[in-house]
Amino acid sequence: MSQQILRTPDGAFATLVDYPFVANYLEVDGMRMHYIDEGKGHEKTIFLLHGQPSWSYLYRHMVPLFVDAGYRVIAPDLIGFGKSDKPANSDVHSYGNHVRWMTSFVRQLGIKNATAFMQDWGGMIGLRVLAQEPEWLDRLVVSNTALAEMKGLEKFMVPKVLKLMALMAGKPSIKKFADNINYGNWAGYFRHSDQLEVGQIIQTLTTRQLSTAEMQAYDAPFPTTDYYAAPRKMPEIVASELDQVNADWEKLKQWHKPVLTLFSDKDPFLAERGYDKKFQANFRGAQGQPHITIENASHFLQEDQSQQLAAKVISWLEQTQF
Repeated sequence: MSQQILRTPDGAFATLVDYPFVANYLEVDGMRMHYIDEGKGHEKTIFLLHGQPSWSYLYRHMVPLFVDAGYRVIAPDLIGFGKSDKPANSDVHSYGNHVRWMTSFVRQLGIKNATAFMQDWGGMIGLRVLAQEPEWLDRLVVSNTALAEMKGLEKFMVPKVLKLMALMAGKPSIKKFADNINYGNWAGYFRHSDQLEVGQIIQTLTTRQLSTAEMQAYDAPFPTTDYYAAPRKMPEIVASELDQVNADWEKLKQWHKPVLTLFSDKDPFLAERGYDKKFQANFRGAQGQPHITIENASHFLQEDQSQQLAAKVISWLEQTQF
């Protein structure tokens, strides 16, 4: 499939606040994939994986805390987000392609026995990468994320129900979404809005008041509507490729290394859905591990409780040397 690849001009990132990190790039499928790589001299490595519509900026307050604790920190930008290249054709942004791109990234780095912190699509993609590359990680933290496991009637119905919810939501404004945070309004907003106010969207899913400069940093990767393909498409593919997802879950259930579930108490998408308990049940390595709830934190808990989050992860890692 021929495709137009866009690259956000460097000038769009010239005035970022609290993001002093040097840019690093790998080529993935002919595209440039950006990543933070700090603390390179350290023996232990932690990957920080973001979701939609954020980018590695989400981890800016956590990166130095992990480096100070003795970790090399790698935080990539998904293709279509942040400083990574952005295919303009929404059809290119399939679930499988994002898994393939991140798998290529992990293989090229060649790092084994690392730790990963996965949130939102960072988990939905990263967990499927782990299914293909079980030696990549020795320990895993899943946070405010999900990975569908659906069979029978549920597998048939859920994609249809989600599609109907998005259709019935129409063309919601950001205010409508903020007033009624659900999947339909989320998918409808990203599909139909003439201008995506990404910084405002992040604000609706945090408990902390972001500064204008912080919200502008979330808008920075998308200078015009031409760059919107990835954030527009991803809400529509959350329940796609279910046969492959189910197969990956069968592989993950054999993965026995330590898993920490770390979810927030005010996530409007996941707090009441019990995905933390599903992970605890599915992962052998979650048995006997603590189940941590981060209080006063919404979906983007990295913005709300970055210091507490890093401290909890570092403490757990110190107690679970594998």
